[in-house]
Amino acid sequence: MFNSVKGGWRFMVGSSLVFSTALFIGLFFLPESPRWLVHKGKYGMAYKVWKRLRDISDDKAKLEFLEMRQAAYEEHDRRAHESKFSSWVDLFTIARNRRALNYAVIMVTLGQLTGVNAVMYYMSTLMGAIGFNEKNSVFMSLVGGGSLLIGTIPAILWMDRYGRRLWGYNIIGFFVGLVLVGVGYRFNPHTHKAAAEGVYLSGLILYFLFFGSYSTLTWVVPSESFDLKTRSLGMTICSSFLYLWSFTVTYNFAKMKQAFTYTGLTLGFYGGIAFIGLIYQMLFMPETKDKTLEEIDDIFSRSSFSIARENLANIKKGKFY
Repeated sequence: MFNSVKGGWRFMVGSSLVFSTALFIGLFFLPESPRWLVHKGKYGMAYKVWKRLRDISDDKAKLEFLEMRQAAYEEHDRRAHESKFSSWVDLFTIARNRRALNYAVIMVTLGQLTGVNAVMYYMSTLMGAIGFNEKNSVFMSLVGGGSLLIGTIPAILWMDRYGRRLWGYNIIGFFVGLVLVGVGYRFNPHTHKAAAEGVYLSGLILYFLFFGSYSTLTWVVPSESFDLKTRSLGMTICSSFLYLWSFTVTYNFAKMKQAFTYTGLTLGFYGGIAFIGLIYQMLFMPETKDKTLEEIDDIFSRSSFSIARENLANIKKGKFY
């Protein structure tokens, strides 16, 4: 849109204010956590938020609210007698917390090592290598960003309905997309330009559509996996790994492209990580949908292999999520 406008980069950067401003305004309407409100002694507000989030008329929901409040009391009393470094100690010394941290970090790592940010940053370069001219490369790069945005919508609408594991299988979608992208680079853009561009764009759209849904999962599941005491620390570590891997993959993209070639990088490295990630998610990803914090504690109190055996047994029965 701003490619031919003088100083167009200013408009491109400024256009991001539209979405960031909408997010900022939306934060004012985001309710606080009921547990946090109970910790602050705001029981009436905690009840209102709980009622808004769940059907409080149901007897089971009422009982869950009372249990949550009692658990919050006990946690508050326990924290009053602990040092400020106890959260760090618990995160690494308690097996339940270590499993949650390991799983959350691996989940974030799998997403980033499939190269999504590197592909986004170097989109115009990748488009040029497949045969697009400079102007069309800039315009066609919108295909990737648009597909990524559209891909987040199904997960936002239906993640709570169908559970978390289903969206973890989206890795197979962007694995297939990466295969097509890699195959697209095998065509000669001078003699088979239409085939190269068609296969490449089909793969690119698949890749970003499925990654859009998976990317929402990498924020939801880790935040559900940690207990209240270690959640902020755990999410800090996860976010750090996310940006660390993003920087690493993007910074080394040019060197990796020369070492692997375009096909080797997209199909071999990124696609290989996606395939490994699919196996890992199928076996080790627990279902946290509609689980209380206490129930999630029970899940991560089990060994990773116990979770894998349960998931494998369910897959054999045809229950994939």
